[in-house]
Amino acid sequence: MLDFVWNNGVQRFLSKSQRVILAVAMIGSLGALIILVDPDGVSQPHRILVDTDVDTDDVFALFYLLKQDTTRFDLQAITVNANGWSEAGHAINHIYDILFMMGRDDIPVGVGGEGGILPNGTILPNVGGYQPIIDQGMSTAGECRYRQAIPVAHRGRLDVNSNYGIRKAFLPQGGRRYTPLKQPTAQQVMIDTISSGPTTVFLMGAHTNFAIFLMTNPHLKKNVNHIYAMGGSVRSNCLKKDGSGNSIECADIGNLYPQDSNPYAEFNIFSDPFAAYKVLHSGIPFTLIPLDATNTIPVSKSFFMEFERRQDTYEAKYCFQALKIIRYTWLGGIFYETSN
Repeated sequence: MLDFVWNNGVQRFLSKSQRVILAVAMIGSLGALIILVDPDGVSQPHRILVDTDVDTDDVFALFYLLKQDTTRFDLQAITVNANGWSEAGHAINHIYDILFMMGRDDIPVGVGGEGGILPNGTILPNVGGYQPIIDQGMSTAGECRYRQAIPVAHRGRLDVNSNYGIRKAFLPQGGRRYTPLKQPTAQQVMIDTISSGPTTVFLMGAHTNFAIFLMTNPHLKKNVNHIYAMGGSVRSNCLKKDGSGNSIECADIGNLYPQDSNPYAEFNIFSDPFAAYKVLHSGIPFTLIPLDATNTIPVSKSFFMEFERRQDTYEAKYCFQALKIIRYTWLGGIFYETSN
């Protein structure tokens, strides 16, 4: 079963501010589901595994999820997709700091691994996942063909790795830190979590980690209740109308930049198309929240001002500082462009 959350138009430019709200909306959509009930009639919480590239929008979503009642929504594990917007070590330490601040040092965090895929297609245990599946050999080195679309410095991985410089300046640091070669791997964390019981999976970046999991552990597919994925672009119609009042096709419906490099692609799917194909065709109930949905949940000026006024918790302050930096350094005068 495949569901799409969309509206009647696709915006020409997807701002990071709107992806923040989209990530939260993806988690909020789970709240519409019926609470799981065991055979004895006792309500069971949703066991949740999040796979993330630890971009700013995902950080907001993690805070939102960690604030939920664990008797309803219980975050069991986090795995990091190191084939996207952040480097493995920085991403892991960022998540560790967040979990420490939220009192959830019990949550395991996995990333990469030193395994690989042999030329004959054999997938070794703990395959790294640092590159798209079709490029994943026995090495974690090299720039993959898709990740090159993500800038390295300004407005790219350097900014995301440090959350624009505010991560270490704001978040407290606990006892867990990233340790190369000793870090729990994404594949092992997924196996341990999903084999322990029914699990809902949130995919907030490229689908590399989870696609490899499905390819190597088909017997555990039955334990995945539902997949929610943020990514893709479904409709090519936009809000513009022709002379007859009909929606016209937009030239740019994706979110790669510069836009003319590929006007149709969306980063999370573009980063590993084969992995997305494997997940979409897994047969597991799947809800896709594409770029189209962002028109329904813009970050308006009134929202931003209200957020600035209500700084009641440390996590709210941290999230607002990140959003404020995006406003000044990324988007300038178009921050509220689609919010009218």
